[in-house]
Amino acid sequence: MKDSIQINKYLEKAEKAFEENKLIKALDLYNKVYELSSGEDVDAVINLALIYDSLGKSEKAEEYYRKALSIDDYEERAYYGLATIYDEEEKYEEAIKLYNKAIYINPNYHKAYFFLANAYDVSGEKDLAIETYEKLLSLNSLDFWANLNLGCIYEEQNENALAYKKFSKALKINPNNHLALFNMGVICYKFNIIEKAINFYERAIEKDTNYEYSYLNLAIIYKYDDTKKGIEILSKGINNCSEAHFLYYNRSCFYALINEESKACEDIIIALKLYPQFLKYIFEDEELENVRKLNSFKEFVANYSSYNTNIIKTTQNKA
Repeated sequence: MKDSIQINKYLEKAEKAFEENKLIKALDLYNKVYELSSGEDVDAVINLALIYDSLGKSEKAEEYYRKALSIDDYEERAYYGLATIYDEEEKYEEAIKLYNKAIYINPNYHKAYFFLANAYDVSGEKDLAIETYEKLLSLNSLDFWANLNLGCIYEEQNENALAYKKFSKALKINPNNHLALFNMGVICYKFNIIEKAINFYERAIEKDTNYEYSYLNLAIIYKYDDTKKGIEILSKGINNCSEAHFLYYNRSCFYALINEESKACEDIIIALKLYPQFLKYIFEDEELENVRKLNSFKEFVANYSSYNTNIIKTTQNKA
């Protein structure tokens, strides 16, 4: 009786510390519960696993999740926790099995459905990912990320009407999310609703100036009809995302289109410094044909070759 009262006191304090993100304090308190309960309090064991995982100690977390299963082999939180560890380690096959075990025990386990769907997606099991996201949405139609992610899969598969439906739903749930706005831009462009696509991309940039793909997709709309406008957009993107190598590459192509080869060369050199693997594409890119003929480009490639020998050898023959 005395131990039970003490355990409850420690649990209350531990839960409060955990909620306040005082992980070390929570860890100490849960360990006291663990000791007083002789390692049989499953909630304390699960929370110890969660804290160790939060602290980046996945092996210790796994140990406690398995301890929880030894107490109760129908503890869905333990299967889910183990699954997230394997998921993080990109061991998707094992993660998928564990997520499914958690769902078998608790068919309404929203988080397990979400991450199971994502694991299927990154494993290339697109149909299973769709099925799992749809199941999650049947349980909670207002899950923003499930709608958005499912829309992305549909868009990848060129199921554009279905993608539009999911992106629209996501945008209704969160009208200010830059990714929802961006993806609506993608789908509107596919439907050739250009003005709407432009509007969505501009709003996406307004909501997040650091998302480089919004600048890229918006600029591409202007590439041939208003190249200078496209360059302005890419320049804004570069100002906000200076490490986005593909923005420099694309601005180089835009400059080449209006015969500003010197500026194009400057950009392509920066792109190569950021991402040397671009070289093979540069030698194949018709838009950069005149840039490749510039002495400044040839000199850069020659000087840079000692640092990127393998890339240069495989691509120079294509010049």
